[in-house]
Amino acid sequence: MELNPQQKAAVAYDGAHVLVLAGAGTGKTRTIIGRARHLLEQGVDPGRILMLTFTRRAAREMVQRLTQLTGQEQLPLMAGTFHHFCLYTMRRMPAAFGVANATVIDRDDQVQLMKLVRGGRRRKGEQLPRASELVSLCSYARNTNQRIADYLKRYTEHDEATIEKICRLAKEFERRKRANDYLDYDDILFVFASRLQADSALRQRLKSLFDHILVDEMQDTNPLQWLILDGLRDPARLFCVGDDAQSIYAFRGADFRNVHAFTRRVPNAAVLRLEENYRSTQGILDLSNWLLTASPLKYGKKLRAHRKTVSKPSLLDFDSDFEEARWIVHDLIERHEAGADWRDHMVITRTGYGARALESFLVEQKIPYRFVGGTSLMQAAHVKDLLSLVRACASPRDELAWARYLTLWPRIGDVTAARVIREMRTCSDTRAAVASLAKILKARRDVSDGLSAVLGDWNDPPAAITRAGHYLAPILKTRYSNWNQRRRDLDLLARLAKRHRSLVAFIETYTLDPVSVTESRRLQGEDAVTLTTVHSAKGTEAPVCYLIRVEPGMYPHIRSLGREDDEEEERRILYVAMTRARDELVLTRCLRNGGFRRSPYSVSVAPDREREAYFFKDLDRRLVNSETITAYFDRSDDYGALHPDDDDGW
Repeated sequence: MELNPQQKAAVAYDGAHVLVLAGAGTGKTRTIIGRARHLLEQGVDPGRILMLTFTRRAAREMVQRLTQLTGQEQLPLMAGTFHHFCLYTMRRMPAAFGVANATVIDRDDQVQLMKLVRGGRRRKGEQLPRASELVSLCSYARNTNQRIADYLKRYTEHDEATIEKICRLAKEFERRKRANDYLDYDDILFVFASRLQADSALRQRLKSLFDHILVDEMQDTNPLQWLILDGLRDPARLFCVGDDAQSIYAFRGADFRNVHAFTRRVPNAAVLRLEENYRSTQGILDLSNWLLTASPLKYGKKLRAHRKTVSKPSLLDFDSDFEEARWIVHDLIERHEAGADWRDHMVITRTGYGARALESFLVEQKIPYRFVGGTSLMQAAHVKDLLSLVRACASPRDELAWARYLTLWPRIGDVTAARVIREMRTCSDTRAAVASLAKILKARRDVSDGLSAVLGDWNDPPAAITRAGHYLAPILKTRYSNWNQRRRDLDLLARLAKRHRSLVAFIETYTLDPVSVTESRRLQGEDAVTLTTVHSAKGTEAPVCYLIRVEPGMYPHIRSLGREDDEEEERRILYVAMTRARDELVLTRCLRNGGFRRSPYSVSVAPDREREAYFFKDLDRRLVNSETITAYFDRSDDYGALHPDDDDGW
């Protein structure tokens, strides 16, 4: 594995803690793998190395590459996401963390539980935030390690009375989770970090487990994850790889300061830089570098291309998003007819609704595409239906799973389900619950038989998933019109379950790191254009990238205007989008009458504020090939009868 001088310096660093600022495409994964290999060659016990990433797939790929480099079939080092590491540790020390009987629930379960809480507390006619919004508020407050009341007062416009109501709902929500032994996604980090900070004996015990902690994507860590790293370091050395210019997940609680203030937080820490880019051409990097140097913040990096090819990005102006979309589709077809695969092209949009016109033309022209950032496979309704049966088998206290499973069956409504659930909670284990269910619903043995069938294969995860799918198929077939397509997802679940020793581990793994429905299609080798939001594009790349609607109101997004930190994160979002391109970057926008066009989807914001904040208002035109494209299509073309002037709602 060849390394450049900057990578070698990072890999062999022999001091205490170090932050490696790895610009886009500079080989951060290669560097962190090289660091692990270097430690092993220096005689470090692999069991004393902890590697933390943000996706299960990234962790798996790192371990696979490391085993290939070392020539060993298995390495006993621990590698996974923060959530997996914390849950793995807590499962092996359940008494210390108080999670002996916990069931991990996902976002959909959180919302369903909050609906129950909200419905039980809401008076007739009372105005309260929706359950999904309440869950988001609780989640953000927890991930940023703030009291819910403090967060609401600082970041929302709710009045005192509403804040008090939300706080009561949040308190009841937490109580209901504890009563049902639920752990949601945020609880995993919170419980671990809280116990780590509060219990000195536990902290010393965990500190003694590792000598080196390697952290990928450091810029995406939130305050809870920082507390975990801070609690585990010394004597363990931190080797953190990240890029402050790619910190774009503040809405999830990611803290920009975890990278930007690293040396202030960690005494005697060093900062090393990787600036040689192996992905993009210099022309693409020149535009990206310009964007960062225009910032009031000092990012202190200037990417240079390893490749010799120089290609300037294109900046194309259109009269409407309608013509913008039609031109992109025309260009895609021309490239495909010239021999390029559909998969070589990525279209990046700031928001999902910003690509509506483009999606309509992709469908019209039968261009295969997948939208990344869509529904999680584990959150698809039919998958949730099947997993409710499996989860009910795992715990008689899981009221959300029992309610969903029971109400799948004809003639079993909410009232009957609630009565059954009350009985289930008194049972000592699942087999006792199934026996009790058979007595309660004497005439409906099919309901309890489903549970018995899965329990019969409980120690064989793929067989249990297959059995559950066969048992529920007649019911699900009547519920979903596109059952043949959905049925393939259940087959995929059974294949994924083969990787796990237990059903509980399988459910927890994909609850914490879900596979999207579109990703599951991609795994089957489909050749398709990728349509993605900027946030979902991070970590991906393509030979040709179209970055659409790079216009006022989108970069920065109008919702960020007037808030300095938010506007600056929008700059980083644009930087991430541009650096996804390997060979060609095409930026498109809609400007009318030589001025700035108001977004039809935006709220009311003063046009001059959009113009002043717009990142490209002072663009050095030497960095791009500019072109204004007007009247590109007429009614005689072969791309359909619609036209920008038609009264069709566009």
